[in-house]
Amino acid sequence: MTEEQEQKPAVEKNPHIYKPAYTKQEVDELTRWFEERMDRLPATLQLNEATAASDLPRTVKALLAVLKVHKENISVTFSGYMSHLDLIRLRLKEQGIE
Repeated sequence: MTEEQEQKPAVEKNPHIYKPAYTKQEVDELTRWFEERMDRLPATLQLNEATAASDLPRTVKALLAVLKVHKENISVTFSGYMSHLDLIRLRLKEQGIE
């Protein structure tokens, strides 16, 4: 293993994707993206060095259920759910799921 490989983490740090509020259109787009790919989600997913989803399909379904109820008003209270799903989508895209 080279020195450069030793210094680079296996999973890059979280990108800055948190926003305090999201529009209904952003919620709909993210929801649709996951619904179209639910049958292709891996069982587990490493999100960063410290965080992994051990049952990714269940995690995504639970987050989407909350967003569907509150999609008219994704304020700071629920924006963490969107941010988390955005990170999951980013990691899935890095693995080739489009």
